[in-house]
Amino acid sequence: MISISQETYILLATIYGGILIGFIYDLYKIFRRIFHPKKIATLIQDFLFWLIIAIVAFYVLIISNQGALRFYNFLGFLIGAATYTFLLSHIVVKGILLLLRAIKRFLYDLYQIIIYPFHVGLCLIEVPCSYCKRKTKPIYYKTKKYFKLPGRMMERTKKNISTYFKKK
Repeated sequence: MISISQETYILLATIYGGILIGFIYDLYKIFRRIFHPKKIATLIQDFLFWLIIAIVAFYVLIISNQGALRFYNFLGFLIGAATYTFLLSHIVVKGILLLLRAIKRFLYDLYQIIIYPFHVGLCLIEVPCSYCKRKTKPIYYKTKKYFKLPGRMMERTKKNISTYFKKK
């Protein structure tokens, strides 16, 4: 026989388990919103999500009442998930997205700080190169045009020969 206090503990543990399941679902939604997976990746992610949810549910059931299933266990999971969804989900999702944006901004700023010396070095090299390129550009294009001349002449010759033989 289980006492009322033990049953209350089991119900509260399953409610906490439902809240944890709701939180995991929000993490899954955020992950899907960020990465936009394709069909096969979605199937794999759905499988992993349900596997994690099953592990959490079994862990809560084993810790709280040695794995015995009762109706109020399912009721506790449902109450916990619904409570989390209606009261906390919106706030938690906004907070996690804000945190991810802050991390993204920090990493971008860190990248900019790391890459800055390379940009300075590139500018020191690029200024003389752009001056030389500007001065040699007309010669480059003339040379390029002359090197393409034999190829263009061959194409025109082939075209003329093929049109000559088609007319007969």
